[in-house]
Amino acid sequence: MGIIIDTKQEKQCIWVAAGVLNYKLCDRDFHCEHCPLDAALRDTNASCHEEELVEMETRDVSFPEKDVIPEEIAPLLAPFYSVPVCQNAQYSPHHVWIRPLPSGLIQCGIDAFAANLLPPEAQIVVVANNTELREGENFGWVYGGSHTIPLSAPVSGTVVCRNSKLHTTDDGLRTAPYREGVIVTLSPAAGALAHARLSSPRNHARRIRKRVQQLTEGLTQQLASPAIGPCLNDGGVPVTTLAQFLGEEKYWSLLDRFIGGE
Repeated sequence: MGIIIDTKQEKQCIWVAAGVLNYKLCDRDFHCEHCPLDAALRDTNASCHEEELVEMETRDVSFPEKDVIPEEIAPLLAPFYSVPVCQNAQYSPHHVWIRPLPSGLIQCGIDAFAANLLPPEAQIVVVANNTELREGENFGWVYGGSHTIPLSAPVSGTVVCRNSKLHTTDDGLRTAPYREGVIVTLSPAAGALAHARLSSPRNHARRIRKRVQQLTEGLTQQLASPAIGPCLNDGGVPVTTLAQFLGEEKYWSLLDRFIGGE
């Protein structure tokens, strides 16, 4: 009898075997020296030096249509009824914010909408220190189960340091995304800020309202499907997350459309 080889197991990333990542298949034939993910995880990941924090003001983006949302999906949309937007930041189309520091460096993170949309068990991995990035290139990845969502750099620059305390989409990222959710600090390239595709807080608030409207319409359409209901298929346990309601594939497709790309 021949030996059956589990090719999926063979291709598992070494960081899965090490217990750092939950799931990742190697796409480089184990040539780790050429893998940006491997470089990021092996980096010393030193904490950013302390700087005087700039004054921070936030305003909530309300969703007035919440009173007409079907009761079956209302709890799933509750985190999006009022989404804070930092008035001292600028925003990329992929819900990444930047905020300048007095030193001329810029901090980057994901906004409150994206933070609430991501699953709580997701892992965040950032490229190594001293990595040079162009606007639109990946400065990090969100891993969850067998899925990956890239995080696009909002400006061109060099990674100065990464937030060593932030590895998962934990409560700090959700409750204070503009204070505790700093993912990476960049030294911007000359002229990068002037030419970057960034939105003001006011325009980004409009984007968030549009996103919430799209999310609401999508869930309402799913609710009308005969295969969808307010309970799981295991005996009537109520659905409590977007992933449970939409199913894993549709949920991550939604994340990819909203966060990974336009």
